[in-house]
Amino acid sequence: MVHNLRCGRCGNDVPGDLTSPDAADWNAQWEAGRATRLICPGCQTPADSAAAEANAAELRVAAEDGAQFVADPVICMTGTMTDPGAILYGHDHLRRVLRTGQVESLGAIEGLPPGTRCVPTVGGVLIHPPPTKRG
Repeated sequence: MVHNLRCGRCGNDVPGDLTSPDAADWNAQWEAGRATRLICPGCQTPADSAAAEANAAELRVAAEDGAQFVADPVICMTGTMTDPGAILYGHDHLRRVLRTGQVESLGAIEGLPPGTRCVPTVGGVLIHPPPTKRG
């Protein structure tokens, strides 16, 4: 994969294969669901590392509770694009599309059941399905 990604602090190139072990320790800063800066391992502060560990722990706990992580930009809704229901997550992405006219790679999670919770997290959203009734 060819890209021109660099560390936002020192300018080092990101490894060519983003799934390689060499890329595993790179970090990102996120704002409004978008990665705004990549940080190489040599430039990360202890606070950067701690934030990354906290984010990873949040995702692990949520997955154990049945939540699903979906990367931004995405909209989550109970209806469909042709028959909209409640928008549970993604209002800011829709406003950006209306303002700029650019759809980018906006995804849609459609037909979520009523009672679903969508909780913003670093880089996306955690979708918590409604509790199942036991009986």
